[in-house]
Amino acid sequence: MNKTLFVVLAVLFSNMVLADEYPSEETVRFALNCMHQLGGQSDENLYACICRYDNIRANMIYTEYEEAVTYERNKAMPGEKGGMFRNNKRGENFYEQLKEIRKNALAQCPVAKRIELDRSKVKNSAEN
Repeated sequence: MNKTLFVVLAVLFSNMVLADEYPSEETVRFALNCMHQLGGQSDENLYACICRYDNIRANMIYTEYEEAVTYERNKAMPGEKGGMFRNNKRGENFYEQLKEIRKNALAQCPVAKRIELDRSKVKNSAEN
């Protein structure tokens, strides 16, 4: 009996922990979409996007994030189906939290631009 109870509790606890972990698929999707919005795949964009994603993960558990993104995606849906999302105060609250987290992440995670120097101009200016 005790062994069965332990197994049941272990399964329940592991599912609770997993419910709040961000799936790998979401991590990749976020990074790719973010880099696309920043102009394409580059190391600079990847670092900025992962920094932003880490900020979201640090400030919002996955189930809340998922609800916020679902609200964001579907709130503009017309008709009755959209009404289910527009009238969802819980989703709206999570969405407002997500917007604030994103705003802070933008400030904390700037996109660094690589500057290529024309070495001949640098050499000529050093000689003058």
